[in-house]
This record gives sequence, C-alpha cells and structure tokens, in this order.
Amino acid sequence: MQTRSKASVALALAAAIVTVAAVYLAVAYAMDGPGWDLIAHYFNGRSLSDPAFYSCMLNTQCNQYNQNPGFYFESYRAPVAGFVIAFINLFVGSTATIEVYIAVLLLFYVIAIIYLSRKIEISGLLALALLVSPYLLSFTILPGSEEMVSLIFLLFAVGLLARRSPWFGLLLGLATLGKYPTLILVPMLLLLIRPKKILYASLLFVAAVLPWLALNQLFFGNPFFSYEQSMAISHSNAGPFYLSLPAYSVLLSYAAIFAVVGLVAVYPKTMKVLKDALKFIGKASSVRALAADDRLFLYVILLVLVVLSLAATLYIGPYYDQFTQTRYGYLLADSTALLVAVCLNDIRKRTKVNLPVVAAALSLLILLYSLYTSVYAGSQFGAYSNLYKNAAAELDAHGYGDCKIITNDWIYVMWQNVSAFSQFDPNSTSARYPILEFHNYTSLTNMTKLRDTVANATPVYSSKNFSILLPQNYKCYT
Repeated sequence: MQTRSKASVALALAAAIVTVAAVYLAVAYAMDGPGWDLIAHYFNGRSLSDPAFYSCMLNTQCNQYNQNPGFYFESYRAPVAGFVIAFINLFVGSTATIEVYIAVLLLFYVIAIIYLSRKIEISGLLALALLVSPYLLSFTILPGSEEMVSLIFLLFAVGLLARRSPWFGLLLGLATLGKYPTLILVPMLLLLIRPKKILYASLLFVAAVLPWLALNQLFFGNPFFSYEQSMAISHSNAGPFYLSLPAYSVLLSYAAIFAVVGLVAVYPKTMKVLKDALKFIGKASSVRALAADDRLFLYVILLVLVVLSLAATLYIGPYYDQFTQTRYGYLLADSTALLVAVCLNDIRKRTKVNLPVVAAALSLLILLYSLYTSVYAGSQFGAYSNLYKNAAAELDAHGYGDCKIITNDWIYVMWQNVSAFSQFDPNSTSARYPILEFHNYTSLTNMTKLRDTVANATPVYSSKNFSILLPQNYKCYT
C-alpha cells in the first residue's frame, strides 16, 4: 500500500512538472511568439513540404530565394527541424504548424527522458526534475528549436551507448543533424571500446548523415555545402572573445542547486560517500574494468559528455553576446544536469531523504516561479512585437505593401506576410526595391552591405525604430 502511495506521488509530481512546462511554453509563445531562428526553420519546412521546391532547387536561377519569393530556404541550417516542420505542415496546415511542432518537441523530449532513465536505471522522476529546467524552456525551443531537436536524439543516443549498442551511432548522427555543434561528440563512438562495435556505430552514423550529404551534392554540388556555409556565417558573425559569466551561471546553476541538495541530504555520511566515490573512481584504471562494470561505464560516458560539451561551448560561444552564449551551451546544461541526476540517484541509499520527491518538488517550485516572473515581466521584443505590425501597416499606408522590399529584419517582416528579402543576398533587381530599415535595438542585423544605397535613398517615412526609403531608380516588383 505504501509503495502504491509513493508511486502515485511520483506520478503526480511528474505530471505536474510536464504540465507547468507546457504552460510555460504556451504563455511565452502567446506573449512573444516564435524566435527568429524558429521562424526561419518554419519557412524552411514550408518549402520542404512543397514538391515544386525540389524542382526549383535543381534550377540554378530558381534556387536563389531572392529570385523566387515562392520559396524561402536557408541551406546553412541543420536540416532535421525543417523536415519535422515540413511533415507536420502536410497534415496540419500553416496556421497551426509551429504550435503543433512545439508540442511535439516537448512530448518527445519527455519520452526521451523516460527512455534514458530506464536504460541507465535511474529514477524517472529525478531525470525529469533535472532535465526539464527553466533554461531548457527558455533557450532550446522558442528561440530556434534546433537545440531541443538535437537533445532529443542525444538522450536516446546516450541510453543506447550506456547499453553498449552500436545503434548509438545512428542516433548520434541524427543529433548532429539537429544542430551542427553536436558534431563535437563524434569521438564518443570510441567509448564502445570493441573495434567491431565502433565500426558498426561509425557506419550507422554515416548512414544517418548520408541522405543530407547526398541532397547537398545534388542541389549545391558539394556534399558539405551546408556545414561549410554554417561555419562561414558563424565566423562572419563572431565578435571579440569574452566569457559571459551570467551566461555560464544560467547554464550551470540549475544542476548546481540540485547538487547542493544532494550534499545536504547525505551530510551526516559525507565522508563515507566520498570514500566510496574515490574507491569507485579507482576502478577506472583499465579498459577491462570499464567493460565489466556498467555503472562505471555510465559515469565515464557522462564525464566525457560533460568535457566535450564544455569544449564545444567554449569554442563557439565566447565570440557572441550573452544570449547567444547561453543558447550555445545547450549541451553543457543538459549534460551537467544529467550527471547530477545520476549522482543523486546513486546516493539515495545513503540518506533517508526521498531525493526523487524532494528534487521534483523543488523543480516544480522553480518552474512555477519562472512562469510567474515571465508573466510579470510581460511581452518582450519578438515576433509578436507591435513594431513589425506597425512596419507592415506603414508599408501598406504608403503603397508599398505588395512590393518586394529589402530589410535588415527580413525574417520577422516575412512573418507579417510581407515579401521581404535580406540585404545579404542581392539579385539583379533588388537594388531597386523599397528599403525598410530598422534602427537601434530593433535592428537584428545591420545595413552595412547596402550602406551606399541607403545613403542615396529618399526617405518616405521615419520613426524612432524604423524608416522606409526609396532607392534611386526605385521600382515596385510584386
């Protein structure tokens, strides 16, 4: 009877965590809408769901989106998010595609957590408590979603690796197609130890990425075109090196809070736990020990995952702003949280405290507080900002609403059903398009590429946040 009661409490807490997470996402989406990168993936997916797009991509003139406004496709983006959105779009239609996509991501993330917890034999409630965090909800779904896509496949992959399955290679390959920085985890294939398993896993990894390489070769003449383009854009957008301490505090603080909870719970037996931990670590002196001890093997997996995740974060993040550094830490945040979850699970026998329940209750309180503060903060600058609605309205009012335009915030303006194009991809006629230039903090990219054109253009409308200008030899292309 007592066991059934404990199970009911655990189930109720797990359901509450998932429910609050869903409400958090719904509220954030209602206030701010999808982020820039998520909208870009949506447009990619909408193109991928149209059979005519593939014919277009085989035509050199058509596959430049400035030449053909019927399709929008950013080839430098990792592909899985776009293909998932395309699949959803076929059944749902564009009016609800993103909302359904967000719900699907949360659902499969929860499924991945449950799957992993069973494979590595830890409390599912502990895993949910540590892996469903305010960071995850704020930075891995609505801003772009590719981080979440990658993490879903990665959790499945870690579960397979913990069981020494070569299928780890397939899931790792899919994780790298979710977001390219996950490629840093490829050396983890070597953790399978046995040469035959490493070979099989490597072949499965290649099998996962091969279709994308083939599409790159078919459409762009280079199997690594998307990867190279992504790296080039990252380098072009990079700024001076600096480490944002607030970013790293966001990435690591959640796991740290629960680590402290664990230390407090075992405080009377701290020395005993430390001695056992040192004895356990001492067993990792040989490959044979790793092959024989599943728990030791799991900790090695997690430590390698944390180290590689930290390396990825430090290699990419410090050249960007605080928000972007935080986003790029998706691997570090989840890997450290997973490591702490396993540690808490393994010290449960050393304490009378019900660590899964305590961790879940604390997680729920933190999520509820984060939800409250997000509602209290109100709508932030994003896709649902009145700024873009006002810009679209002013274009209509001045007679340019049906014209193709050039703008430095083209993704958000496209979201307003305006035929907007980036200044970074000019074509033979774009120099004559009306220009919608956003200023100050509202400018997500700059207009340096069109500096001379803008300098010689005639203003027809100006406000604090944006201006409408007509270039020399202006013409309205519909």
